[in-house]
Amino acid sequence: MEKLTCKTCGCQSLQPMQVVLDDEDDDLSLLGGEQESRFYSCQVCGDNWLSVKEKTTDGACTITFVHQMGTAPVLKRIAHMDNAIVVETDNVDEWEYYVDEERVDESDWREELSDRRDLLRATCTN
Repeated sequence: MEKLTCKTCGCQSLQPMQVVLDDEDDDLSLLGGEQESRFYSCQVCGDNWLSVKEKTTDGACTITFVHQMGTAPVLKRIAHMDNAIVVETDNVDEWEYYVDEERVDESDWREELSDRRDLLRATCTN
């Protein structure tokens, strides 16, 4: 699988991996549709995120992104879309941003993510 450019350190070291659920644990089809998950991890700086796409039977879709898993507080954002086309700004009807379970403004969320990425960048360049 092709490596992508990391948004934190700029290296071509971001590795996407498909997350496969066991059939027994497939309780995640809460929306009555299907689910697809990918985990992205940078092999240089350690930046990572999980994306979970859930499609409903009527064609609508939500994609949940959990950034830098294993770090507190949890940074999560959710894209609500009318279709399951690849996420582009034009396709997203609404974004929700969360720090832990508290809904926050986009600017506050992006500032927290930026601070974390600055720390990762500083750690891997020293």
